[in-house]
Formats: sequence, C-alpha cells, structure tokens
Amino acid sequence: MVRVVVVYDIHDDEKRLRLATKLKSIGLSRIQRSAFTGKLDSQRLKDLYRICEYFASDDRDIIHVFTLCGYDWSRRRAFGTYREVEQNVVIF
Repeated sequence: MVRVVVVYDIHDDEKRLRLATKLKSIGLSRIQRSAFTGKLDSQRLKDLYRICEYFASDDRDIIHVFTLCGYDWSRRRAFGTYREVEQNVVIF
C-alpha cells in the first residue's frame, strides 16, 4: 500500500464533481476542496493514474499525484480544523 495525495485544478464544474466522486469511489478521502488522500494498493494506483489521464483532457486542467512513504506522511503538518460541510466540501 502506498499513501497518495491528489491535488487538482479542473476548469469545468461538472467534470470536477465527477472526478471527486471517482476519487472517493477508489477509497480516497477529501482533505481540501481540490485535494484527496488515502492508501492504495498497486491496482488501485493504476486505476488512479487512468482516472487522472481521463479527467485531465483539457489544456486548462491539471492533476498532481504525489506518492509518499510512511515517514514523509508522518512529517506532514496540518493547520486549522477539519470540517465536512453539506456539499462535500471541506473548509479549513
């Protein structure tokens, strides 16, 4: 299992919502409006890469996928308070 962080900027609202739904469906959790994280096995990681290729089809879109080892993840720092709001948007 590998920890991933996915950060994206998708121009189209509907497409951005569909991407968020797909990321949740493979087991990732939202940590900010356009950022997800979670642990994936090798098959789910391949699925993630395919999803990202599909959704980053417009020249204005970009998706970053970072893979982190346990040590790197343990050194992260988060500031603020996590709150889930009605429209599946997290506000810090």
